[in-house]
Amino acid sequence: MTGDILTARGVRKKYNTGSDVVTALDGIDLSVRSGEFLSVMGPSGSGKTTLLNCLSGLDQIDEGQVVVAGADLNLLSDAKRTRHRAQHMGFIFQAFNLIPVLSAVENVELPLLLAGTSPGVARKAAASTLERVGLGHRLQHRPNELSGGEQQRVAVARALAGRPSIVWADEPTGNLDTETAAGVMDLLGELHCQGLTVVLVTHDRALAALTQRSIVVRDGRIVSDAASGVHPAPGSSPGVVRAQRLPDDTAGAPDTAGTLEAGQ
Repeated sequence: MTGDILTARGVRKKYNTGSDVVTALDGIDLSVRSGEFLSVMGPSGSGKTTLLNCLSGLDQIDEGQVVVAGADLNLLSDAKRTRHRAQHMGFIFQAFNLIPVLSAVENVELPLLLAGTSPGVARKAAASTLERVGLGHRLQHRPNELSGGEQQRVAVARALAGRPSIVWADEPTGNLDTETAAGVMDLLGELHCQGLTVVLVTHDRALAALTQRSIVVRDGRIVSDAASGVHPAPGSSPGVVRAQRLPDDTAGAPDTAGTLEAGQ
């Protein structure tokens, strides 16, 4: 696929807390090219995880349009939106969310089985993807027999097994030490170099600096959108010096008004 894999226009999302209405996203415009490695930064409560959830169709928007891999998510029924996610998207979260009683290969094949893939094909795809992330020797190990980095690699393999067009990664290194986090970022960089589109939510400037492009979200708006010029390559080491977490009162970028498109 070439061109934009994601286009969002005028996206708004509000939450009713009972006594107040909170605007989580306030008119987001964003385009992501196929094969791009994009990081999303911002202080706690800025709306960056809400943005990921709305752009991926995990949460419905109140206004605007989100098109991913050619489909307008807001026009799809719940069932069709779920099917579209399964066919085109992969997800990696801070919590590994592995099922303790299942082996690595069983954890990876489970979403494929739920999507209707035959058991034989699902097992082959799961094993092949675990090989791809360097865990071919750990297929039958359960989560409690794996290190934190290995568990996150299983989670990455689970996100990749269905051959998605785009992977959403929400703080995937948040529970990992510096060295292990560097290994996970190396892996995401390798996958990006193979053509995968990756959208990474992070607080870490060092990690964001390794992506092609970084946007900063504050108060539900994109306040900065800049190309970093960095293209992660296999074997690069983003974790040599780990950056400080962003404090809540700054997003580490100029507070320029409005939103920008890629390349502007």
